[in-house]
Amino acid sequence: MKVNTVRNRILLFPLQQEGHIQMRTAKLISWALFSLFLALGGLSAYAQANSEVTGIVTDQTGAVVAGAHLTLTDPATGLTKTTDSGPTGLYDIAGLNPASYNLKVTAKGFERFEQHGIQVYVSGTFRIDVKLAVGAENQTITVEADALQVQTDSNVVSTLVSAEQISEIATQNRNFAALAAMGLGVSSGLPDNNTPMAGAGGSSFTLSANGLRQSHNIWLIDGGESDDRGGAGGMALMPPQDSIAEFNMLSSNYPPDYGISSGATFSLSIKSGTQKFHGTAYEFNRNTAYDANSFMNHFNGANNPRTKLDYNVYGFNIGGPAYIPGVYNKNKDKTFFFVNEEWRNIKQGTSVNTQNTLPTADIPSASTDLKYVSPLFASVNGQKNYYGPTAGIIVPEASMVADPAYQAKLTALGLTPGQPFPNNTIPHQLFDANMVAYLNAGVLPKPSTATGQSVESVPAPIKVRDDIVRVDHKINDKWQLLAHYLHENDIDQNGQSFLGWDWSSYRTINSSEVSPSYSGAIKISGTLSPNLLVEGSVNYDSNQIAIINSKNSSTPSGWNVKSFFNNGRTTELPGMSGFGNPYGTGEQMGS
Repeated sequence: MKVNTVRNRILLFPLQQEGHIQMRTAKLISWALFSLFLALGGLSAYAQANSEVTGIVTDQTGAVVAGAHLTLTDPATGLTKTTDSGPTGLYDIAGLNPASYNLKVTAKGFERFEQHGIQVYVSGTFRIDVKLAVGAENQTITVEADALQVQTDSNVVSTLVSAEQISEIATQNRNFAALAAMGLGVSSGLPDNNTPMAGAGGSSFTLSANGLRQSHNIWLIDGGESDDRGGAGGMALMPPQDSIAEFNMLSSNYPPDYGISSGATFSLSIKSGTQKFHGTAYEFNRNTAYDANSFMNHFNGANNPRTKLDYNVYGFNIGGPAYIPGVYNKNKDKTFFFVNEEWRNIKQGTSVNTQNTLPTADIPSASTDLKYVSPLFASVNGQKNYYGPTAGIIVPEASMVADPAYQAKLTALGLTPGQPFPNNTIPHQLFDANMVAYLNAGVLPKPSTATGQSVESVPAPIKVRDDIVRVDHKINDKWQLLAHYLHENDIDQNGQSFLGWDWSSYRTINSSEVSPSYSGAIKISGTLSPNLLVEGSVNYDSNQIAIINSKNSSTPSGWNVKSFFNNGRTTELPGMSGFGNPYGTGEQMGS
């Protein structure tokens, strides 16, 4: 299965400029294409996972001040955005990344106004009204923002999970989906052991907002959709927890630009670089030795071994300014990058499976006769009970096997239909060659107990790799560019069980599931006038699923069974059921 989402891919190309008329035409066409890009790109913007600061500039009497110049600065990166208040004193600065900002306001005839520590979170609107005092412009009034700010310009019901909470709150298996359960109106059905992989059958996203179905939720990364359309409300890929700056859960009353889903909108923001280099190296480990054993599991001993667990998450990230000393970005205030690499290696046993199986010596071969012994069912007070007949098995009559060639074999071997096989021994000449090949192909496991049972907890190794790159670029004080590339590759060596397609009695044939996923986004945002803000984006979202059966699912040498349908799978062993008690089984041959 392959799911692709491509949003508004538009190519802007340079035009030859020869002469005044052509130059004018080229400019008009370029502006037209640029406007079209912004208009169409806005359809997929989803507020870009970014925020805005808005408010009204007034004087001490409450009269609006038009034309005031506002500068918003992120001290960590040095990035600034500027605008002027409109005729009604209103200003709006949009396209902001989560950060702590400083605001500076100047106007002719008024003292300079500064407010520090304006905390802006992902997908939020923050109102900062400015009141200017009459005086000289070289005089400054400085205000410190409140630590707790309430969104008064929006009635969105939302819950923010901050960078500090992501870093400090313990989550099982480093799966950030557990943090989403803290949202207002969000109820969780997440399992105790939630594997952090976005591939089919991986992480659970069983989160319901306000009683709506979990499939009605949507997940955004930097404003770009990362939703697994075939996964019932899950993510197409899961960025490492250490790469997330913060995320916001909008559970109700969100504006129309989030209207793609009726459930909750989970909006994540990837970390960005700053003027100073920063980085982390980390490792998380769980294994069987750390985990407690349950009383009943320990009591059952060898018949119920502990499921194996060996789980490692390790990686690193680095962020900072992209610059060439003395050549580009000398002040380290234009272009920034952030890179995160993470590997997740998980080897965990499936639930313990106990099945009766044929002793190795009883699996027939093409040249050895088979002696039949009725399997013991139970021994109670010295009375032995058997599954099958103890007197012997009967040579098939013509009414049972109507094949004349088979009846001729019986005659040639001196066997009498309807009578027991001599010494309960079945001659190898009667064995079907395909049956012998089938049973010797590794379909049946070897016994692991004295009573002829197979007790197994099949390891289910999973390998996940994440590649995260984000770039932020300041075009000028009014325009800013953001781009990210995310890639995740999931390799599940027991995909058959994780996909929920494993109904076999024995787990000797498995499927490997390979699920590469991709997310790409490019966003431009800026201010054309105090009353006109523009955001445009292109978003690409893709995930694929490839199923590969294990080698022992292939037909063995000498296999000669015709298929009813030529469906491209004639080289795989067919499913099987039968054997009778105590070996009644259904074996599913991979996917």
